[in-house]
Amino acid sequence: MPYEIPIENTIGVAQAALNTDETREMVKNYIAGADFDLDAVELPDYEHLTKPLVEVFTLDSATCAACTYMMGAANVAKATYGDKIDMVEYKFTIKENIARCMKMGVKNLPSIYINGQLKFSSLIPSKEELEKAIEEVM
Repeated sequence: MPYEIPIENTIGVAQAALNTDETREMVKNYIAGADFDLDAVELPDYEHLTKPLVEVFTLDSATCAACTYMMGAANVAKATYGDKIDMVEYKFTIKENIARCMKMGVKNLPSIYINGQLKFSSLIPSKEELEKAIEEVM
């Protein structure tokens, strides 16, 4: 299977395709995100950061082309600014990061937030655009 997809996922998809009505009945009461503990996710104190925090929200920069480019833009900024900025990637493949996305209201992936504010959503910024956004908070 590509990307190490669990075989159970493939079986589930096949069952849903072959037994559509039964599958719909089985999941009719499912509430997405119901099992996420949003209180367990601690957000930074954005108002009192000592340097800009660049948060990159991706599906997974190792497997998603757009996410790779978004993370690449952030990595170029990190190389430019070094220790003057902090940077972190939150991959949607990790349950805690899904809860973080929910808590922050992230609507689109990939996205870049700077000091908790959405700056780039689904559009990869140029080096100049990202540097300008970072310098606005320095």
